[in-house]
Amino acid sequence: MMKTAIIGYGNIGKYLAEWISSNSFYELSYIVARKEIEEENSSFVTSSTQFRKEITADLINDVDIIIECANKDVVTQLLKFPEIDRAGLKLIAISTAGLYENKMSLKDLQKCEVILPVGAIAGLDAIKAVNDEITSIQLKTTKHPRSLEGAPFFKNTKIDLSLIKTSQTIWEGKVSEAVKQFPKNINVAASIYFASKFEDLIIKIVADPNATSNMHEITCEGGFGKIFTRTENKPSPSNPKTSFLAVKSVVSVLRNLNSNIKIN
Repeated sequence: MMKTAIIGYGNIGKYLAEWISSNSFYELSYIVARKEIEEENSSFVTSSTQFRKEITADLINDVDIIIECANKDVVTQLLKFPEIDRAGLKLIAISTAGLYENKMSLKDLQKCEVILPVGAIAGLDAIKAVNDEITSIQLKTTKHPRSLEGAPFFKNTKIDLSLIKTSQTIWEGKVSEAVKQFPKNINVAASIYFASKFEDLIIKIVADPNATSNMHEITCEGGFGKIFTRTENKPSPSNPKTSFLAVKSVVSVLRNLNSNIKIN
């Protein structure tokens, strides 16, 4: 049985906690959340699960798997613990934007295994296979305006999401800026970066009031030819910023660990 800690108890964390609690291969040892956990949202959790409000060194030393499903700042916090670089420890990070911002620190990890779920997109395996041949790569993300609300980008812009009536590109730039301007919407961009190793990855953010899904279109070209993928994700029912596929991709990682088959 693998002892597991979930960091973050929002929409994704609750789903994963319930899934882990029903799987005999895993033990849900810790849930870390800043807010009080409502009883009706944790009725499936056993008495062996400890609830914490912060990450501690003893927690890191006590588990086999840490699942981060909070935000990119939590990834930064985790990587600052010397205890994170321990043989046998697996860190499954959903906030890949946080990994991107700490990519230099990742190079110093010698023992901890960092696992990136495929998240809300398809085609990363093909991109990874040809990453030494890529000459251009672009991600176009289309979401309903309400899925973009609260992004730091809107603090310094005149764009009013409530006034958008037709599909329009509201932002375009490199991945380094995308993870800062849209940290909760664009983890997929960081995932593509880690698969492609392409520094000039271009991101387009499109707001479409008629969108019924979170759509990610990847266009990748090079000496190998051209890769084009389009993934249309239904938003999670309780959080339109999160695609349900992103949640299921973490479950896929856990299933593969259980069966000793690694597909990243």
